[in-house]
Order: sequence, then structure tokens, then C-alpha cells
Amino acid sequence: MSKYLLGCLLAVLLLAGCKKEVIPATASVNTKTIGKVTVNNLDFNYLTAKSQISLSNKGNQLTSGLSLRMKKDSVIWVSVQPGLGIEAARMMLTQDSVYIMDRLKREYTVAGYTFLRNKFQVDVSFEVLQALLLGNYQAQGEEKVIDAEGMQHVQQMRQNLLFDYFIGLQNNKLQRLDVQDKNTGNTIAVKYNDFQEVGSVPFAYTLAAQVLQQGGTSSFTLNHSKVTVTDEILSFPFSIPDGYTRLALN
Repeated sequence: MSKYLLGCLLAVLLLAGCKKEVIPATASVNTKTIGKVTVNNLDFNYLTAKSQISLSNKGNQLTSGLSLRMKKDSVIWVSVQPGLGIEAARMMLTQDSVYIMDRLKREYTVAGYTFLRNKFQVDVSFEVLQALLLGNYQAQGEEKVIDAEGMQHVQQMRQNLLFDYFIGLQNNKLQRLDVQDKNTGNTIAVKYNDFQEVGSVPFAYTLAAQVLQQGGTSSFTLNHSKVTVTDEILSFPFSIPDGYTRLALN
């Protein structure tokens, strides 16, 4: 399995750890109060982005160009393009499955979220990944609002996971999310920076995640150069060419 296929899978797992917004067709100001929390989430139908991804895990480094497409609550599609117009890998996430294709080694894999949860002990789902990529806040169960200078600090407890949301008072956007597994002590910290308007909504053009585990530290950074939302129907091409080998995730 090449570093690009590994990198795609690692990015999925690094983003996991933290559920679903019901939202209309185009990007619009959607400031609302959820309990005591005032938040400005991004609403859209289809989204495209040109980005750069950087991964660091156990001494392995990966930096590549990336194209991202999303259909709200339905599909996340990623094309990894290291340069010279070459596509190294393609990934598609649906509500129930993760598809990854390595064009360099002519390999592919398909997995369900249940398999990923059991294999990697990470609470990963489509809804979680969508919200994290967008920097959208999610109300979930009982919450405690804590006074914090310049921020709305909200704590949520979901089974064994403790969530700390930090929402800026100036733009009502999620600035930071910390998630700690109380059983293992593993922690993920996600920071959102470089807010620019997409439609009329502030959107973080930089997402940086750091995962602290007993086995070491991993990091993931996504820098967008262009983000667009549209009502125009986008395609999400994903077909496996003849001669590709399906990899079993053991």
C-alpha cells in the first residue's frame, strides 16, 4: 500500500473523534442559538475546494495538492494530486462506506464505518467527518457552558468522550475543538484559522489537527486556497479500473 493510500486513510482517522446539521441549499448566514450557544454554521448544498494536505505520523511525512467535493449529508469526495497533473489517490465517503483507490500501485479498498471503529477504536462516522471538515458546531446531549474570555466554551460528555468546543464571540465560529477519551487518555485537538467569507458565512481556510496517543503524536493540516458553494449538481466519479487489486484491511 503506497504512502498516498495510507495518507488518505490516516486523514480520515485523524479527523474522527468528535453529528449532523440540517441545512438549506446555498451558503447563508445561519447564526442561531442552540441552548445557550450562539453559532454561525456553514449552510450549503454542494461545495468544492482546492487545497493542500500535510500529514505527519511516526516520522512519515506527506504533502500533496488536493481537490475536495461535498454534497451535504451525502458524499465527501477527495482527489490527491501531488503535482504535474498526476492523481495519486482518490477517496469517496458515503453515509455507510469509505472507498479509497491508489492509482500509483493500482490498488483499492472498501470499508464500512463499523469496521473502522472496531479496528482503530475511533468513533468515526460520515456525520462526524462532515462537521469537522466544515468547522460546524454540533449540539449533542447535555452541555455545560463555561465562561471564557473572548470565547463561548461548551463542554459535552458523550459516553467516554469529553468534548470542549471553543466558539469565537466576534464571528460565532468554531475556533478550537478538543476531544479526550477518558478511558485511554488519547486526545485530539483541532484548530480552525484564517477565516474568509464563503458566500456570506465565515469559513476556516486552515484546519490543523493533532492527535496525542500512547504510541506518539500525529498531525494533519488542510489549507484551502479556494472554497466555493453552489446549487449546481456536482459529479463524484469513482470507478475501479480493470486490473486493480482489492486490499483486505485486516
